[in-house]
Amino acid sequence: MPLSPLRAIANFLQKLANTDNVASETPDNIVSNTPSKSTTTSDVELLVQQLSRTSLSELASTSPLTSETRLNHPTLHVISPIKQKQGDVLSIQPSTHNEVLLLSALHKAESANAGLKRCVIELQATNVLNQLYCLQLRGQLANQEAKKQSKKKNGKLMSDGLPRLLSSDEFYERVMNHEKEQKRVADDKKTRREEREQRSGALATWKRLEDERKQENNEQHTRYHEAVEIWNEEKSKAKLLKQKFMLKKPVLGKLQPPVPRPRFNACEDDDNESAEDVIALNEDSSDDSDDER
Repeated sequence: MPLSPLRAIANFLQKLANTDNVASETPDNIVSNTPSKSTTTSDVELLVQQLSRTSLSELASTSPLTSETRLNHPTLHVISPIKQKQGDVLSIQPSTHNEVLLLSALHKAESANAGLKRCVIELQATNVLNQLYCLQLRGQLANQEAKKQSKKKNGKLMSDGLPRLLSSDEFYERVMNHEKEQKRVADDKKTRREEREQRSGALATWKRLEDERKQENNEQHTRYHEAVEIWNEEKSKAKLLKQKFMLKKPVLGKLQPPVPRPRFNACEDDDNESAEDVIALNEDSSDDSDDER
């Protein structure tokens, strides 16, 4: 009979518990035969190998889990009711030394059994919560897998490879829905392509107007600096000749303001900005700084 994953982990934990118990009972002056760290590592490797041969082999592999992975939650164990202590037995007055030891051992056993039963109830309650949690996760994972699978169909009517009755009403309805979906996808692509073309054309026009504006502003800057140089020379000559200089200093004048950049609505299917958008953004920011000089 193959080993269940629950039994494999239970055996591993029991072995670790026995190892810790032996190590705690060994005196310090006695060489312990407790398994070393390498032995514990080998036990872990053995546990992984055992899990890889069970129904939960996905837990021991690097491959992602799927919604088909099932973990059985044994929540049907019967828990007996907690009974009151036997008052007649526990209230016996011991008359010998052996009776004192036996009565003390009975008290300890009763307390240990009560504690173990409480632990079992808590573990079973935790198991029920884990089962509900795993069911919700499997449902969400199955929904995510279904969405991914629907994207991979590529519009095929019989992508699963199963036979179809071509004259059935169900298949005819699927064909009609398929044609409608294909037409909708084609129309959406055409609309997005036209929007991209319009956006590219508008950005190209905006870029051309911005280039013309920059060139005109640069020429105006050049004429201004040349006029200032001539004005400084005339001022220097008048100062040397000790004449009164009445010529007014040239002014730059008003520059052409930036052309408003066209704005577009964000397209859901366009994850990345086009090259024209990036260029337009860079030039929009650079032109503002040029006009301030």
